[in-house]
Amino acid sequence: MSGKPGILKKLFENIASRRREYGLALLEVSLSILSSLIITAFIMILMGYPSDLSLVAYSVMFSKGFDNASYLLSRASPLILTALAFLYPSLTGLFNIGGEGQLYVGAIASLIIALYTGNSLLALIAGGLAGAALGMLLAVLRVYRNVNEVVAAIMINWALFNISMFAIATYLADPSIPHLTRQVPDTAKLPLMDLGFLRLNTSFLVALAAAIGGAFLFYRTRLGFAMRVSGLNPFASMIAGFENRKLMLTSFALGGAMAGLGGSILVLGIVHRLDTMMMSLYGYGFLGIGASLLGRNNPIGVVVSSIFLSGLLIGGQWIETRLGLPHQVADLIIGIIVISLAIPFAYHYMKAVLKVKRK
Repeated sequence: MSGKPGILKKLFENIASRRREYGLALLEVSLSILSSLIITAFIMILMGYPSDLSLVAYSVMFSKGFDNASYLLSRASPLILTALAFLYPSLTGLFNIGGEGQLYVGAIASLIIALYTGNSLLALIAGGLAGAALGMLLAVLRVYRNVNEVVAAIMINWALFNISMFAIATYLADPSIPHLTRQVPDTAKLPLMDLGFLRLNTSFLVALAAAIGGAFLFYRTRLGFAMRVSGLNPFASMIAGFENRKLMLTSFALGGAMAGLGGSILVLGIVHRLDTMMMSLYGYGFLGIGASLLGRNNPIGVVVSSIFLSGLLIGGQWIETRLGLPHQVADLIIGIIVISLAIPFAYHYMKAVLKVKRK
């Protein structure tokens, strides 16, 4: 009988602790957004714009950026996956900034398989495997040759950008429209789901499934636990009997697969063909890093942050077209908001890492 009050007391204490934690996070996010808007308004005034223009720009950005749920979720889908491409290796203490290149190879591999087989599943698998292979290459260089993964990724990204443009213009171009590739066959396109109030692109379901699967792997399995321990303290991980090298290889391959899959759904579900300058692909890998930081190193958080960031990007385009502001102003607003939101997480993360390493 005496045990029940103790259990209830502990339960209420846990609920109160969670409420304080979520309340603090909500307060941090609110203050970060508010401070970023004030800073941006101040900078716009210094740039010579009227003082009230910033308020109009914010109104357009937030109202237009989030008013079309179908387009918003579609735009967020590849971003979710490139964010996961950065997130998963980072949980093992590595930085995968090669998501951009992994996105390219995934998109092109999927396009080729789609053109020759007309099968969306095979094309998705090809994209994921291509990205995973490239991620594995970076991991092998890091683990067995001690090549810094950031430096290697920068060089490989640049090389792949040019190689991809050459491949698209030379082997995949549509003879009747030379600046575009041949279109993905209808049988290989990811379908739209009409839910009445929403036309949901299946690509979003693929991205959501990848995030949920990652959350289960990292927070509900022994492998995921070993990866997180390896990221926080490699020495403790080694003492515990975990093989850090295998964990690093696995996380990088997993991250590469996510970026490759991002390229796949972009081609199969959204644009259906690529252009010779790769305008539809460029930048998603780098944006994924920001979305991952905003998502606070959590796969489900990444889904929310990617949708939020996509809304800002869509709203930024409306600022350019409706108010005639240069795209640099929209980029400035988005950049300051992202940095302001990422700073509290970076502080807590570094604090946790230092605390673990001191033990």
